[in-house]
This record gives sequence, structure tokens and C-alpha cells, in this order.
Amino acid sequence: MACRCLRVDQLDSHVLDSEIRSIAQDSVDDVVNQMPVWVSRIFEKLRPELKITLEAVLWTHRFSRGVSPGQEQMDISYSGYTPKVITGHFLVEVFIPYLSRRVTELSGRLEIMRMYAKVEAIFELGSLLHFLYFLRSGGHSTLTESILSLRNWNNNQPTISSINYDTQNRELLWHAFRDVILLTYPFIEKIRQRVVKKQKLNRKFRSTMEGFDIECIVCDKPSVIPMIGQKCEHVACYTCIATSRKMICPLCLEEKEEQQMEFLAKKLKESSSILIDQ
Repeated sequence: MACRCLRVDQLDSHVLDSEIRSIAQDSVDDVVNQMPVWVSRIFEKLRPELKITLEAVLWTHRFSRGVSPGQEQMDISYSGYTPKVITGHFLVEVFIPYLSRRVTELSGRLEIMRMYAKVEAIFELGSLLHFLYFLRSGGHSTLTESILSLRNWNNNQPTISSINYDTQNRELLWHAFRDVILLTYPFIEKIRQRVVKKQKLNRKFRSTMEGFDIECIVCDKPSVIPMIGQKCEHVACYTCIATSRKMICPLCLEEKEEQQMEFLAKKLKESSSILIDQ
């Protein structure tokens, strides 16, 4: 014995239909992108036609099965969904919006575009109000269904007492795992930041005379226009510390100390001149 289905089943069927439509559209886009550029440009101009052709192909499922793919998955269907009603549903749901939008775009007239935008906005507002009413009182899930008097029914009598414990256990385990991750992530991130900061503080200046790369303490890459601390000997790129007007070492600043930085080339030049004088 069939009965009117729940609102959540109707919404789930619409979501499934939308997901199937998106997957099919993505597949078509991938095929078009693999074609030569001049062919892709042609298909790009004909994108509305490709979209409605894809919709028509998907609607053939309704003619053969009497239900949409999403309704079939939820085991629901429209009452009295004959081929004639399916055709009318396709015209109202897909073809008329496509035709009006396409004619408006091809006309190129600003006043027609504005009028179409107003009509579309009014229809969207009506659909929103109808959807809110559906959530409150049930009935037809969309404005189009209400216009065509299409009502979803369960194909089989649902058994309220049946419980899928396997699904519930998986959901409980997943939520518990998610809560553990959310609880421990801040502590793990804080420990990671401390380890990284300690490694940076322990990194000392290594001279290029010894054949080592001078890594920046900020970006951890070979420094570009290297700057070196006058006392701490931390090395950083000029661009990495250029935001600081005083040219202060960012690591020492985190430790509430101010260590001025200077160009490495200048310090090497001063060091070499001292050795020559000696």
C-alpha cells in the first residue's frame, strides 16, 4: 500500500538528481576540453544547447522508468506520471526556461534582458516562498510540481520500526573520530610551531666560504640578498624582512629581543678588510 512520502525523501531525490546532472555535465566538459581549441570554441558558444541536450538525455530515464534517477534511489514516484505528463514537465522545467533565456540573449536588446531578469527574479522569489511553505507544511516540493499537480508517493509502505545498526555504528565512529581530531589538532599544531621555532633559533650563520647554502630563517630557502643579524647571526632574505622599517631579526623579535640586521655582503667585506689589516 503506497502513501505520501516524507519531505526529507523528496529533498534527497532532488539532491541526487542534481548530483547526477553535475557529474554528467563535468564528463561532457572534460570531453570538450580534450578537443582542439577551435572545436572547443564552437562548443563553448553552443553550451546552452549542449546543456539542454544533456537534460533531454537524462529525462529519457523518466520515460523508460516513470521516475527520475533520484526518485528511483529513494523508492518514490509521482502519481499518474504518464508520458504526456512527463513531456509537459520537461517543457515547463527545462525547455521553456532555456528557450526564454536563449531568445533574450540572442536578441541583444537591453530592455528585453531587463524584463527577463525581473520575471526570473519574481519566479525565484515565488520558488523560495513555496519551498519555505513546503518545509513547514509539506505537499509539493517545488513550484513546478505544484503547477502540474505532481505529488510524490512511496512505492512501498515504509517500515518505521526497522533500524540499520551498521549505519548508525559507522556514523557514531566517524563522529567520535572527528571529535578526537578537532580536540587534539590545536595541541599538535602548537607543538609543531614550537619545534619549528626552536629549529630556527638553533640555526646559526654558516659562511659561504665553507660551501654551504645560507638558508633564510623565514622562508627556509636559500636567501636572496641575504641579511645577517649583528649579534645573533641569523640569516634572512632582504624581501622577507623588508616590511620591518628597523630591519630587526624576526626570530629575536619573537623572543622579545631586538637584534639589528645588516647586509651579509657588507659584513663579509668588513671582515676581509680586518684580516688584511692584521
